[in-house]
Amino acid sequence: MPKEAGPSYLRGVIPLLGVVGHFDGNGAETIINTFVPGFVCSVEKLLFVPSEDFAGAGGTLTFDLRKGGATGTIIATLTIALAAALQGAKLSAAVSAANETVARLSDTDGFSITRQATGTAFTGAAGQWMVLFRQRAQAKV
Repeated sequence: MPKEAGPSYLRGVIPLLGVVGHFDGNGAETIINTFVPGFVCSVEKLLFVPSEDFAGAGGTLTFDLRKGGATGTIIATLTIALAAALQGAKLSAAVSAANETVARLSDTDGFSITRQATGTAFTGAAGQWMVLFRQRAQAKV
């Protein structure tokens, strides 16, 4: 009989706050400061789904997913272009292979999302941040 094997990884999504007002400026800003999931995992992607079409004069805004607090190590960077920020679009930035080790969180580690101090302010912008993670299947108790 063939050996039974389970999935290599379990994947999940951490939905974060719906965001309004974090797109109307172009200075540095902390959007989420040190959210601690409370379990061991490896972060794979930062995702943003606009809840409406963005408006404004064009341009981009750039956001960083950081391990730890607002000044922690950057593990993924998402640049949102006004033209791509349409209602329901799935905008994402994967963790690079160089940051795989840093993207591993212990049960006491957290992550933050910050806006870089560059870009163009958008108007009429809102949406949902999410973080995609993976973890090994846990032993049965």
